[in-house]
Amino acid sequence: MPDHNGLSFIVPAYNEEEGIRETLEELKDVLSATGLDHEIIVVDDASSDRTSEIVSGILCVALISHPVNMGYGKALKTGIEKARYDWVGIMDADGTYPADQIPFLVDEMSKGFDMVIASRGNTEEYDGLIKGLSRRIYKFLVNTISGHKIDDPNSGLRIFRRAVALEFHEFLCDRFSFTTSLSILSSMKPYCLKYVNIDYQARKGNSHVKHLRDSITTMRIMVEGVTYYNPLRFFILLVFTMILTVGFPAMVLALMRMHTLSLYYMIFGCTVSILIGIGVLADVVRVSCAKLCQRM
Repeated sequence: MPDHNGLSFIVPAYNEEEGIRETLEELKDVLSATGLDHEIIVVDDASSDRTSEIVSGILCVALISHPVNMGYGKALKTGIEKARYDWVGIMDADGTYPADQIPFLVDEMSKGFDMVIASRGNTEEYDGLIKGLSRRIYKFLVNTISGHKIDDPNSGLRIFRRAVALEFHEFLCDRFSFTTSLSILSSMKPYCLKYVNIDYQARKGNSHVKHLRDSITTMRIMVEGVTYYNPLRFFILLVFTMILTVGFPAMVLALMRMHTLSLYYMIFGCTVSILIGIGVLADVVRVSCAKLCQRM
């Protein structure tokens, strides 16, 4: 059982030799200043550079190594499972998040919040035109699907109660969408969330994010999670989407006297929508059965 009087900080790492030493040294100093019992766990996700060697040489840092690359989210899950304390913090190893803001997150957690998230207020300084537009669209979709205002869904600096992450374990993404899925699912439950504004910093090393792949994965997991915890919302959104993308275009085609094309479009659109609904329900049933088996 975890100790309720401390903080476990997890740092996932994959080929982060350029910035991980500085990140960990700063993290050690900041956590020591908080006065909390703490531990730092680095989960090396099968790095091919000197990341593991560097971490091994840093005192008071525990190292867990994956034998193969399993993803950012899987590294965090491994760390959460091994965490000793009830409070769990996560931070990227690339130097983008200022460790000196952690005491502010700790102070908010002490007020009774279940999760405190560092909200990046200056991401536009590092985003290009396309990435900035994609980020805004992504945030709009996240807020629409969840039904809640989420300031920074994929922030990689946060502190939360370990039990919160374990509750959603099956729905948390094994890749970079881990943080987004955790933000959305926790917002749908009666958990108290708090956002603390911070300034984002330039990355050290190369990014490993695959934006298209990870965005698609995020949407899939969000839909599954929403269906599991609020099925009515999912089906209302599905019906609304069908009206906009199937019903309305088919009606326009019919008014243009393109009746055959309108009929084919309607049949194809409805079939795809129904199959999507069945697929989501099937996956929710799978997760429900897994949860039931764990409790037995």
